[in-house]
Amino acid sequence: MHNVRLFYLLLLIVMVFTPVPKSPAEGLSDRGEDLVLMLQKKYEITTDITSNFEQETFASGSSEGLKAKGKVYFNRPHQMRWEYSQPEPQLIVTSGQEVYVYEKEANQVMVLPRDQLLSTEISKAFFFGKGDIERYFIVEHPIEGQPDAKWMLKLTPRNPVPQVCTIWIIVDSGTHLVKEMWLEDQLGSKTHLVFSNVKVNKGLSDNLFRFVPPPGVEIYRTDDST
Repeated sequence: MHNVRLFYLLLLIVMVFTPVPKSPAEGLSDRGEDLVLMLQKKYEITTDITSNFEQETFASGSSEGLKAKGKVYFNRPHQMRWEYSQPEPQLIVTSGQEVYVYEKEANQVMVLPRDQLLSTEISKAFFFGKGDIERYFIVEHPIEGQPDAKWMLKLTPRNPVPQVCTIWIIVDSGTHLVKEMWLEDQLGSKTHLVFSNVKVNKGLSDNLFRFVPPPGVEIYRTDDST
């Protein structure tokens, strides 16, 4: 898996699992303020999340995306585990300073320093649980007429960064959790994530976020360490 895709996934997870600010963004509509406060209240009492996911990634200008699906676990503030079942088995795990990407069919593990994937102030702030959406993003509530507009927020970085141009968040009307996200980068590539069968506060074990490479697997480190 390319580093860029990994970065997208990490940022998306962080956005799903980071409390939003208590003070609504200036100029946000009343409905937008309600959504922000609704998310804040829900995520303040959420310690871990387990969910199925479907992912589709579109290259710039392409109408056909690369589809994937699986299960994701994450535990505040920085533990996460992605189990891909399609299009091929793949595992992404992080609990400390490193991210492990295990591709079973290729019999290899790629080890990346977490900071390599969190090179911007935006992603670092969210990843370490200190995110302030208003500080880093312009928060808007879209004009009525779009699908799910009533439950949607648009986030635009105040300072342009290559990894993200716009993030759209759709809130589930029943659970008040994020159920769907779109992310677009500066080059026009898009990633779409849909979460389902979401479960919260199940007391996930730290062991779930520990990774031990299987015997005989090839290990590659992007920091050139041995």
